[in-house]
Amino acid sequence: MKMTLTLVLGLGLLIPLLAGCGLEAEPGAANEEPQATVSLCGGCGQFKGSEACCADEAALCSGCQLAKGSPGCCKMEKGADVALCSGCGQFKGSDVCCAADAEKCGTCDLAKGSPGCCKMPKK
Repeated sequence: MKMTLTLVLGLGLLIPLLAGCGLEAEPGAANEEPQATVSLCGGCGQFKGSEACCADEAALCSGCQLAKGSPGCCKMEKGADVALCSGCGQFKGSDVCCAADAEKCGTCDLAKGSPGCCKMPKK
């Protein structure tokens, strides 16, 4: 049962990622610099390549086994790296990625409560 649930959840995250973000390009976007992809490390849940990524001294969450308090803590499964949408801070391509009705955070302007909310590196 646990294996089936893990497989279903894994596929549920993977399929939307393959479909893309869903955010339409704005007019004039071709003249802008491409935005860097921000990824969360599948081993610890921290931003890939950050100083906190896979730090030996990081305490692990008892629920998800990722670094406690990391952006991915209890929001993703341990394993493969996961891309975040730079437009909203949600998992790229997920059902809530760039949702029109998403409440914006007053501090960072990303979707409130998203994995990237107030944690995403500044552009």
